[in-house]
Amino acid sequence: MNKILEHIQFTQNAAGSQCKQCNHFENDPDIIEKTFKGLTTLSSGYASVRAGDGLCNLLNRYLSSKDSCANFSPLNLNSQIKSR
Repeated sequence: MNKILEHIQFTQNAAGSQCKQCNHFENDPDIIEKTFKGLTTLSSGYASVRAGDGLCNLLNRYLSSKDSCANFSPLNLNSQIKSR
């Protein structure tokens, strides 16, 4: 049981290590809609209730942008700008 909890334990940490600033985090509404087929039936990936929530591409989970975990990998803004 501890091994399962180890993988799903997320915490609200200091702003510098939040999921929204992690390489594994994706909160693009279009990608969320493609991931959750049928979401647009009830709402949209652009819904205000979603706030900054998104997907962890490493753990394959939907979570709050304010969460954080041991797999945090700082977002490299320079590489993102060059890839666009």
